[in-house]
Amino acid sequence: MALAIDLTGRVVLVTGGSRGIGRGIAVALAAAGATVVTCARSEADPFPGTTHVTCDVRDPDSVQAMVDGIVAAHGRLDVLVNNAGGAPSADAATASPRFHDKIIGLNLSSPLLVAQIANAVMQTQESGGSIVNI
Repeated sequence: MALAIDLTGRVVLVTGGSRGIGRGIAVALAAAGATVVTCARSEADPFPGTTHVTCDVRDPDSVQAMVDGIVAAHGRLDVLVNNAGGAPSADAATASPRFHDKIIGLNLSSPLLVAQIANAVMQTQESGGSIVNI
């Protein structure tokens, strides 16, 4: 049984959307008709039906600028998929406190930051919005 979703006219941001699971999510959302914006810390070639923005989701000013840019370009933000995250392999016995802070920042603090900034936009829209945390 196939699930059909029509997201025509919806604007979606997928953090960490240039590769891996995020890319798969972005491809599926674009196929459903959404205008998809992906972001990552590094530049990436957008795939058909998407645009890509370089943004470090741990940096509040960068996130605000990214969301402001999406709204300026598309007039709205309907869905945020918080997908960015991960952790490089490290020996727990010798990893530095700074290493742990960076991992916590990426995997816990940044999704909250992006959600807060996206929510501020969604609260002003009659249709609201949706935030999905991966």
